Amino acid sequence: MEDILSTEKTYLKDNLEELLKDYPGKYLLIKGESVHGAYETLEEGVTEGAKLFGTDPFLVRSVLQPYDAESPSIPALAVGVPLVANS
Repeated sequence: MEDILSTEKTYLKDNLEELLKDYPGKYLLIKGESVHGAYETLEEGVTEGAKLFGTDPFLVRSVLQPYDAESPSIPALAVGVPLVANS
């Protein structure tokens, strides 16, 4: 089975040293080969990712734990309920 986030994970791995310098201790919202935001918490990154990309896949990962950690459980997304942030 192909990893749908392989591009994002490869980007993070290949650019980790620079990303650690630019975003120390942050959670990065990555789509494709671009950082679309840096956040204090995983939840902030996921919320912004849902606003920006809807149901398209995106990666939110701490630069301090960049490799395959256990994925967070977000039941609403798992069953297809869109997250909508009030702005």
